[in-house]
Amino acid sequence: MSGMAVVGHDGLMDGIRVAVRMGRMPQSLLLHGPDGVGKRTLALWTAALLQCESDPAPCGACRSCRLAERIEHPDIHYHFPMPALKRASSPGKRREKIEEQRQERLARLRAEPGCDLDGGAPTGIYLDAVSNIRAQATRRPAMGRIAVFVVAEADRMVPQAASPQAANAFLKLLEEPPGFAQLILTSSRPQALLPTIRSRTARLRVAPISEADVARFLTEARGIPARRARAIARRAEGSIGRAIRLAEEERDVPSTNADRLLAAALTGDAGGRYAAAGAFSSSGARSVLAPALEELEIRLRDLLCTADGSPSLAHDPETAARIHARWPLSETAILAALAAVDDARECTDRNLNPRSTVSVLLADMSEALGGC
Repeated sequence: MSGMAVVGHDGLMDGIRVAVRMGRMPQSLLLHGPDGVGKRTLALWTAALLQCESDPAPCGACRSCRLAERIEHPDIHYHFPMPALKRASSPGKRREKIEEQRQERLARLRAEPGCDLDGGAPTGIYLDAVSNIRAQATRRPAMGRIAVFVVAEADRMVPQAASPQAANAFLKLLEEPPGFAQLILTSSRPQALLPTIRSRTARLRVAPISEADVARFLTEARGIPARRARAIARRAEGSIGRAIRLAEEERDVPSTNADRLLAAALTGDAGGRYAAAGAFSSSGARSVLAPALEELEIRLRDLLCTADGSPSLAHDPETAARIHARWPLSETAILAALAAVDDARECTDRNLNPRSTVSVLLADMSEALGGC
């Protein structure tokens, strides 16, 4: 859907088809799994399946399927994180502005599927957006029997005024959904959802897809030569989203940043750590720092493969061997450094200050790796 077919999840798709055909589809479904593995695409595919007028569904040819493909079906309501409104006004006006903002982004997605809507700016699913979802859920479907609500990155329902108002407001919809409403949530961090939300949804894990499926997608859908596609697929670790980003971005930028971060942590020099942190601005956590952290994680996993005697499993065994020869790190130290990177990635998900995030990361990594 939205310009991209579901890749590598045939088993999940078959299971969803069977559940729908037998009338056993849960009214509230949570698709969870790592970033970029296709949760959003699978959710929109499921919405199309539920609205399709043919059998087998989705057929891709009927009016409902054509509308769903363009994200224009009146009974498929797609919601996702957006920037907070800069000017406060009455609740009614805020909700109008939020809906206008959503429609503008949907138009951009139709014109350029998979585009970065907000350039790494802080986004969330705020209380006014949830109020719009609840209002839409009171209206009967315009075309068919059901209305499908796809809420991407549902864990980004942002606490306001020190209480999770947006999440609690959404919980009310989950507790008493209209009989004609189908709710599909996606999340890469299901643990960040309210426990009461998790308990009221049927959870379906969307696992990383195979390296071969990622490479095939890059070759067939993106026209990337097979050899390069295989190399990208290996680094993408089962994530189509990450593979696309790796294929499109200037690889030297995140790779150079990752090398700089690792070197600063390994040397243990406070001045070097300060300089490495200062190379990042105070904004752009998700667009600039996140790719560097992904590359840094790959470097550390390569070192872990080398340390435990499995260098052939590394993405870049030669580089890992060279680093290990100079800094013979233990598996325990590398695992502790990976935990620090994981904490930093959570900070980037929350759009925290990249420079501060890197400062803490390098201090933690330096300690873990034995730096002084």
